[in-house]
Amino acid sequence: MEIVKKIGLRILLLAVIAIATSAIYKRYFYQSFLEKEGFLLYRLNRSVNADYLFFSASSDYTFDSINDIDTSRVSVLTMNYCTKSVKSIAGGAHHAGVFKQLIKHIPKNTIEGIIVSFNIRSFSPKWLTGINENLLQKYTALYKPNPVLISRLTGSLKFYPIRTQKELEQERNAYFSSWPLPYLFPKNTVKNWYSNERRFSTNDSIANISLEYLKSFAFVINDNHSRTKDFDEIVELAKSKNLKLILHVLPENMDEARRLIGDSLTALIQANRDFAIARYHNPTASVWVIDNLEKVRHVDFTDRDFPTEHYNQNGRTIIAKSIAKQLNAIK
Repeated sequence: MEIVKKIGLRILLLAVIAIATSAIYKRYFYQSFLEKEGFLLYRLNRSVNADYLFFSASSDYTFDSINDIDTSRVSVLTMNYCTKSVKSIAGGAHHAGVFKQLIKHIPKNTIEGIIVSFNIRSFSPKWLTGINENLLQKYTALYKPNPVLISRLTGSLKFYPIRTQKELEQERNAYFSSWPLPYLFPKNTVKNWYSNERRFSTNDSIANISLEYLKSFAFVINDNHSRTKDFDEIVELAKSKNLKLILHVLPENMDEARRLIGDSLTALIQANRDFAIARYHNPTASVWVIDNLEKVRHVDFTDRDFPTEHYNQNGRTIIAKSIAKQLNAIK
């Protein structure tokens, strides 16, 4: 009995030390750590005085450095056309898997709602197995609503999934070989598609960008996709926190995709957009999907050697006006 008592006292002492250490770390050190290592959570903690938080990747803040007169973010431009205050929670290459962890930190009844970019390309094998995947896994682990010391140790000790570049490449190739497309051979998989078209075999700029479009958009989103499950969780989180939710489908360069590959590719992109609208648009549940997929023309995209969701001032303004229109319509 005496031994049990001693063990109990020691466990209690360790618990007190752990709680005190955590409190001290949170009070004096955690925010400076977040500022360096977890910048989106650091920004979120200082943004809950807005009406809406805007979760996005680099599509929010990239611009044409030569021709843009106004280089403001989409989230900032949106406020020019509505009465709501919007603050950006955006980081390069971030996706719904990261956003859902951040949303968990929003205190209930502090803001009106959230705006989350629905990036179709983020569902692609290229993105799922990209060079930033390990870093994004680190952010995902760091942003989970764990005790602060657990979060700190998770990042420092790398307690999150890490795959070598070889493993990522193998996974990507497996996707390209096995993910079925709704076409007859040779367009039934990405691998067959590019292996059986002579234009992809040449090493010139047109062939290279064409292949990038194919690998970035030739897929079909379904119910079991990991990114679909991320968005499903975001919808449930918004509901549990009484947040209005706007998903805005990012514009893709449909002009370029059609010119390089043809209607067989753009039809897949459109089908994935339709999937998002059918699955998530539900105004009675305070969830809206804004269809911006085809609203920005080729001339307003800033990148030419790789498909991205980066727009010039006109493109960003088109998106901002569309989001503002929805904000103004919400009662």
